[in-house]
Amino acid sequence: MDYVFRHWGLLFLLASFPALPAGAANPLLKGNLLQRITVTSATDGIPSGWCGRAMLSLLNKSGLGKGLKPGNGQDWEQILATAGWRPVKVSSPTRAPLGSILVYTGDRRKGKMPRGTPGGYFGHVEMVSLAPGGGRIYVADSPRPVPGGSVPDNFTGRAWVPPGTMLGAPQPIDLQVDAIMAQRLQMALAFFDTQKIEQASLQGRLRVTEE
Repeated sequence: MDYVFRHWGLLFLLASFPALPAGAANPLLKGNLLQRITVTSATDGIPSGWCGRAMLSLLNKSGLGKGLKPGNGQDWEQILATAGWRPVKVSSPTRAPLGSILVYTGDRRKGKMPRGTPGGYFGHVEMVSLAPGGGRIYVADSPRPVPGGSVPDNFTGRAWVPPGTMLGAPQPIDLQVDAIMAQRLQMALAFFDTQKIEQASLQGRLRVTEE
């Protein structure tokens, strides 16, 4: 089903994913950046199963790729640590901060027989992001409404945050999304206020011309 999200005509489906009612730290990245990352994940043409390659591409395009190197999904904890990212212990992927990166090991590293998926052999990596409509979503080689790809049971228990990130007190996910949507509303109101001022100025000049 991953290929569905790669069709431009179905991008609007991303906006329908609801925010999950679980707690997490404050958003690490601005909401509009996360939404751009989600759209890029849906349209960059990287095939499903190439999560490591997709994650490197997303972070490079977002200006967060400094010091990062390519690798399989399960190798990304070492990749992130080398680049200065910091791990934060979380009880579940659904409690990870927006903007953090989650890593899942392959089955062999868990002492299991590999399931027949790329994730089963090479693990998985993803970013906790936002859909265009504001819902929580997990992105890498494609956006997914639930975390973990094909190996959700192999989560390492750590959320990786960018260098220099200041984590605030725990906050429910719905409040994270509300804060981001409020920022967007303020930006929209400021834009329309500017348009009103420009329109009033233009009308004033027109009246002077007519007189």
